[in-house]
Amino acid sequence: MGKGKAREVAKVIKELNPIKVIFYNQLKPIQRYNLTKLFGIEVIDRFQLILEIFTKRAGTLEAKYQIELAKLQYELPMIRENIRLAKLGELPGFHGLGKYALDVYESMIKRRISYLRKKLEEIRIRKSMHRRSRYPLFSIALTGYTFAGKTALFNRLTKENLQVGSLLFTTLSTTTRAMLISGRKVLISDTVGFLDDLPPMLIEAFYSTLEEVTLADLVLLILDASDSRDEFLRKLHTSISILNSIGIFNGSILPVMNKIDVANSSLEEYEKIVNHTIGIKPIKISALTGEGINELINAISLRLPNYRKIKIFVPKSSDLSSILRLINNRFDIASIKYDNDGTYIEVIAHPDYLNAIKPLSHKEVVIREELLS
Repeated sequence: MGKGKAREVAKVIKELNPIKVIFYNQLKPIQRYNLTKLFGIEVIDRFQLILEIFTKRAGTLEAKYQIELAKLQYELPMIRENIRLAKLGELPGFHGLGKYALDVYESMIKRRISYLRKKLEEIRIRKSMHRRSRYPLFSIALTGYTFAGKTALFNRLTKENLQVGSLLFTTLSTTTRAMLISGRKVLISDTVGFLDDLPPMLIEAFYSTLEEVTLADLVLLILDASDSRDEFLRKLHTSISILNSIGIFNGSILPVMNKIDVANSSLEEYEKIVNHTIGIKPIKISALTGEGINELINAISLRLPNYRKIKIFVPKSSDLSSILRLINNRFDIASIKYDNDGTYIEVIAHPDYLNAIKPLSHKEVVIREELLS
């Protein structure tokens, strides 16, 4: 935007008297400064708008930390620009602050950024330890463009009652629950929605949420079948692009077309588009009515690996409670039987995770493995 166009906009602003002006593209600090000075009101860009919405939606401490970190990282160049202008004599003060106070403010922001990064790293470590304790279970991540109905589907599958909103970014933190698919325990996670032209800084801030997606065995890509053709294409390509950028490719993706109960007559066309783009025929569902949910569960079931049944005999001389605690935390227990000699336990396990059960082979504990039919 040149000076002439900016002056035209300033005239419109004077007539309309808005609360603030929002630019779609990301503004440089000097651009924000000059436009704010010219317009006489607050000027923000799309990135700041997203952060404002995120701030209102944040419910967990982790989400609040992530949002504050992204906000401070974004504001730091603006502070530096104000300091530069103040030293040049072009800016007498920033919200009443002098040159020295601006330097102090910049140092304070840097310290806060360092503190937030440290806290988020501690949260990531705790989450990582938690994941290691549950790693033998097959994991599924619900992903997709914001407002596609991920949380509604999560509630339908897990019988949960998480907030489902009519506003963007209702979900900002990952929620994980266990559920049964064809009699096998799996983990399913509801994650933050995607957005096109997502700033890299925001992706970095929400690393722990996106990490849940990268570690999933299967990614359900939820698509809104009620969108217009152009919107459907835009959101599909945006979602695929973001997934590819974090290392998720078509082989790990199962596309799901949601909201078929309110979709127009373009379902077959959308189905062909998805099939052509991802190479997999989408499952058509309605998270609201339950239509197609059984087909989705069957499709997930086909993706489950060949599990094995592990039979464990624990004699009375062994510490049954500690062994049960270890097994229950890491495996799906199929049955437990007791007799005079000891306890017989059957568990279902992924073959890649059998090493986790080997430490039990002590004190006459007997382990026998067989292929699950």
